[in-house]
Amino acid sequence: MPGKAAGRSAVDLPWLCPNTDSLVALAERPVDVPHLAANDAALTALLLRTQSAAAAPESFSFSGDRFLSPVILEAAATFLDMTPGACVPPLTPATTVGRVAAQFAARIASHTGRRFADGAAALAQIAPVGWYAVAVVDPPAARRPLFDPAFVEDSSAVQRQFWAIDHDTIARRLATRWRLPLWAATILGNLNLPFRTARRVVSEPDVFAVVQLAVSWAEECGTSLGLTRTADRGELLSHLGMSSADLGRLCRTTDKETPLAPSDLDQNPHNVPLLRNLLRATAVARRRNGASLVLRLEDRIDELYEQLAEPAGTVGTRLRDAKLEALAELAAGAGHEINNPLAVISGNAQRLIRTEQDADRGETLRSIVRQTQRIAGILRDLMQFARPVKPAPGRFAAVELMTAVRNDLDPVAAERGVTLELASAPADVWLDADFVQLRHVVAALVRNGVEAAVKGGWVRLGCETAGKLARFVVEDSGPGLEPGAVEHAFDPFYCGRAAGRGRGLGLPTAWQFARQNGADVQFVPTIDGPTRFVVSIPVAVIGTEGAERRSA
Repeated sequence: MPGKAAGRSAVDLPWLCPNTDSLVALAERPVDVPHLAANDAALTALLLRTQSAAAAPESFSFSGDRFLSPVILEAAATFLDMTPGACVPPLTPATTVGRVAAQFAARIASHTGRRFADGAAALAQIAPVGWYAVAVVDPPAARRPLFDPAFVEDSSAVQRQFWAIDHDTIARRLATRWRLPLWAATILGNLNLPFRTARRVVSEPDVFAVVQLAVSWAEECGTSLGLTRTADRGELLSHLGMSSADLGRLCRTTDKETPLAPSDLDQNPHNVPLLRNLLRATAVARRRNGASLVLRLEDRIDELYEQLAEPAGTVGTRLRDAKLEALAELAAGAGHEINNPLAVISGNAQRLIRTEQDADRGETLRSIVRQTQRIAGILRDLMQFARPVKPAPGRFAAVELMTAVRNDLDPVAAERGVTLELASAPADVWLDADFVQLRHVVAALVRNGVEAAVKGGWVRLGCETAGKLARFVVEDSGPGLEPGAVEHAFDPFYCGRAAGRGRGLGLPTAWQFARQNGADVQFVPTIDGPTRFVVSIPVAVIGTEGAERRSA
């Protein structure tokens, strides 16, 4: 095939095919699998793919027991039927970097007390997955970028020149299409990010730091493949609690393993017709024995424990919602209990003012009244969060809502020297919700952005559709949320600004209004981009009689 198409063909590979000895070992000699995997990145990739999506990196092991599962054998037999083709060529710069990086990653993880040495080693070994994939579909194309003098300066551009897409893109797409475990997929697709950025988007920053450090050192010791060109070694060492001397000592040499003697079989498993039968027959036999059942039950128990400890994704959203619901209940009760004695204090202070002759004492009483009124204002805002008014749904266009928000906040933005931009919105997007409450939701996010952006900055409000959802996207040029502030952004009375701080009830109230209108509010982190909040709400179903506008 033309080299220019190699990258696009590579992302369509359903797997990397292990060699014949590796697949035979899976069926007949599981004890040999760890040794074979160290020299067969395709086998390592297959082992990673058999982990569940929610599995933790600590649960991956090169222990022989886990290879008794019939799932691996069935998957291998199925892929062999689907994809005639070659294996990953041995002894290429990519396989060498992967093998060395795997050894370094295991040593670094063990030295720093991390319990995912095998997982880090496996991921480091398949870090050049894009190179492996291109080498499978077009071996000459996989070598060409390395001979281009411009590769050292801009490896990504050279790869796009020869492959149409670069290695990072191939790695991200394969990690997603192969459904690697979340911890592995997020790292494999972002290995070329600096750590300070990657820690916001990967699920396991510690594993990322170990793997990126190991791969960068392996590239320095051998051939640079452009896998970690943005890595800051000092930053990685600092995060892992290591020194340069530690790294040099750990990674001074590589292990000289004695490879197993190859069998007499053709190492391309597609040329061994009976291999598929062997894999399937062994899988059936393992399903029939008790050991397989025990292993499946143990795997399920591990998954349940991992789900209980999962800190991100949908679990994080559910925890946030549960926390805010509990805070709303607490706020409603506290507001009611505080309001009654506050009214007594304010009433008595006002009564005493009418008869007080001393000017100083009169001013003190007026100060008490002013502060009680201030507390009453806080309580009103708090009760709006805790017990919001029941929504009155009506039908309106998304663009109408955006225009209203811009008209409300244009003066505020102009006063602060911030540009409020209105992106184009689909004219045919209609919503069924309380217009006033949803306007409050979007306006709270826009106001937040205006207050975060410095003079000369900007805030952008746009709308897009995603399936049956309308998504109002609010972006600003401000400094963004600190990592520690993200989990508290929707907490009542939390404010990320030290100066000119508000009451911290804008986002919690927006969340409450959104929730009771069937919508959701999320902070969406971006990589070196603007601060972004998204309000998602189902679009209205427009009947043949036309859209029914909300009443004036």
